[in-house]
Amino acid sequence: MTTYFSTTTYSQLLVEFQPKVIVTEEEYDRTLEAIEKLMAYKYRTPEQTAILQLLVTLVEEFENKHLLLQF
Repeated sequence: MTTYFSTTTYSQLLVEFQPKVIVTEEEYDRTLEAIEKLMAYKYRTPEQTAILQLLVTLVEEFENKHLLLQF
């Protein structure tokens, strides 16, 4: 079974979530909220899954650079 990926839907999600490199704690918190919102969907679309993966990657990068240095 081939899953259809809509670039239009993905573009709309990019506008909604506006993913970018996380620099501040405020951006970090907002990104975590977005991740929680996407995780709450029982059935995620391929586009939602792609945005979720992107946001998680951005959070992991921020944590590796900033939060691990605090210990």
